[in-house]
Amino acid sequence: MAHYWLLKDDLKDFFEKFPQADYHEEFDQPNIRIPASNLAKVFDFFKDHKTYPMDMLLDVTAVDYLTSDYAERPNLTAREEDLYSEQRFDLVYHFYSVAANKRVRVIASCGGEHPEVISSYKWWQAAHFLEREVWDMFGIKFKDHPDLRRVLLYEEFEGHPLRKDYPTLGEQPRLPLRNAEQDNGRA
Repeated sequence: MAHYWLLKDDLKDFFEKFPQADYHEEFDQPNIRIPASNLAKVFDFFKDHKTYPMDMLLDVTAVDYLTSDYAERPNLTAREEDLYSEQRFDLVYHFYSVAANKRVRVIASCGGEHPEVISSYKWWQAAHFLEREVWDMFGIKFKDHPDLRRVLLYEEFEGHPLRKDYPTLGEQPRLPLRNAEQDNGRA
């Protein structure tokens, strides 16, 4: 499996251009961690790479690193600073080069009270629904996304269910029964 991944020796030009990037391998798969402020430059680099042009965005997802003790007992711990930590979320991008049959994983941290990063839609249109899903589930906004709205849940849904601080016993607002045929203009 390792021969499908771009390893550190394959990307010497990347680490020359981005010396602040952190590289480590887990389970024979490389992880390149970059600051979220460099995402646009990294997207440009990988999209236009001479040897390994990343012409396919396979996935965009996120990870919430809020401590479990805060998530289980929000009013009983003194860890409220974790809620707005700049390192709370990791955005994980998986890119693929069709010509070279190679993959690369790029990770960027974001957080704060209202996490926001640049959208990759300008480089890969496959990001359209992937970023909408991350917005819907985690509440991470993507600047310059053409249509950032819920894709899995209904518009009136409150909160983002994959966040660790989402109340597991919370109730959502009641909505009137909808007629799908009429709402879609087919009546």
